[in-house]
Amino acid sequence: MRDQAEKLRQLVRSTYETFQSPVIKAETLRSRVIAITNGKGGVGKTNFTVNLALALAGYGKKVLVIDADLGTANVDVILGCSARANILKLLEEGVNAEDVITDGPRGIKFMSGGSGIYQLANLDEFHLQRLITKITAFDSWADIILIDTGAGLNRTVLNFVTAADEVIIVTTPEPTSITDAYAMMKAYEANQGKAPLRLVVNRVSETEEGQLVVDKLVKVAFRFLALKIDSLGFVFEDRNLVKSVKSQKPLLLAFPNTVSAKCIEHIAERLLSGKNIVQNNGIRGFFRKFLEMVR
Repeated sequence: MRDQAEKLRQLVRSTYETFQSPVIKAETLRSRVIAITNGKGGVGKTNFTVNLALALAGYGKKVLVIDADLGTANVDVILGCSARANILKLLEEGVNAEDVITDGPRGIKFMSGGSGIYQLANLDEFHLQRLITKITAFDSWADIILIDTGAGLNRTVLNFVTAADEVIIVTTPEPTSITDAYAMMKAYEANQGKAPLRLVVNRVSETEEGQLVVDKLVKVAFRFLALKIDSLGFVFEDRNLVKSVKSQKPLLLAFPNTVSAKCIEHIAERLLSGKNIVQNNGIRGFFRKFLEMVR
């Protein structure tokens, strides 16, 4: 009887571990959370975010885009699809992560943060834990999560940027855009941001113009802020981008062979081949850090 009881206990332990192992594995998986931001609007940030997601998917990565632009959220417009629900839908009983994400082209997924982002700070601990538990499911699916932040330097944008594992700043060669990109770097440093900062220069007419912008920003950031900025590359001005926006079809799908599409693919390749020197905290870690700053 004792031997039979011991065998039964071993069987129960074995069965328990078998069913638990996928869960444990899922919890250890952490997505690479990248905030894409700028110091002002009108630099093509959202278009870049959507097409970068498609380029990363083309390299076999599972990508989730979170539209966190609370003022002019338009990821859905560029993708040509409507968001199913915003993040607060997750608070409802029986609603899971897959219920609030929308399927996009090339297998990418999209979720709207919407005005629900503002309301997260007012949640009680019970609902907050429910939300974070459900959000953690994204880590078991997505390799990379791109967060399209709002424009400007308001507190919400800075909290998004500071909470991310990595940050991409998008700028253009226009003097005001360069100034605003530096202002973002300065605000990020003042907010004690620690994630790697990377730079993309959009709407470049020639290589020399883009390199001049990179050299200028890298130099002043290091000299006055002690920040190391890495360049991911340039995206050339392309009238096909305007056509793709009007057709509500992303550039990489509407005009895959155009020069700007190739630039974004090259940036995606550099993002994947570069050293990921920071530990990924995943979407759970991102939201925990974000909520610590807003509560």
